[in-house]
Amino acid sequence: MSPLPIDLSDGASLRRLTLEDAEAVFQVVDVNRERLAEWMPWIDGTQGVEDQRAWIARVTADPDEREGVGIFVDGRYVGGAGLSVGPFRFAGEIGYWIDAAHEGRGLVTRAVRALVDLGFGELGLHRIAIRAGVDNARSRAIPERLGFTREGVLRGDGKGSAGHGFHDLVVYGLLEDEWHPSA
Repeated sequence: MSPLPIDLSDGASLRRLTLEDAEAVFQVVDVNRERLAEWMPWIDGTQGVEDQRAWIARVTADPDEREGVGIFVDGRYVGGAGLSVGPFRFAGEIGYWIDAAHEGRGLVTRAVRALVDLGFGELGLHRIAIRAGVDNARSRAIPERLGFTREGVLRGDGKGSAGHGFHDLVVYGLLEDEWHPSA
């Protein structure tokens, strides 16, 4: 059984999304659309609550997956985080974003730490990766803060929404024996 929801302290939590969250998720995505568009290609496909509902249904269909996870503060959705597990179930990748009004509070760092604990603990993964835009300093700070190793740059591997083109991604990796779980 998954440990979700996870208390991130100070009124924040990490939990699986439900279809009932679709409107709240869409509202936060829509408010942040312009700033997310540079990094997130999925923005163009999220034009209404129904698009959001379809995405939530898809990523939460498998109870063993951890993609459709949200960051909540005092019960309000403020951003997304997720752990995608590879087809052979020994490696995963974490992605995240946060509402601009909630940046700089450590919410994403705490959410990613919880997902790493979950990946290496409950899921028994051997490796977790994070990819972040070379020019996205805030996003890159998360894996650097958590002790991930910068492994290299994938040229032109990232894409923003329409009109933003391709960008280089820094790949960070962490192996299970390098992680010191949260207390």
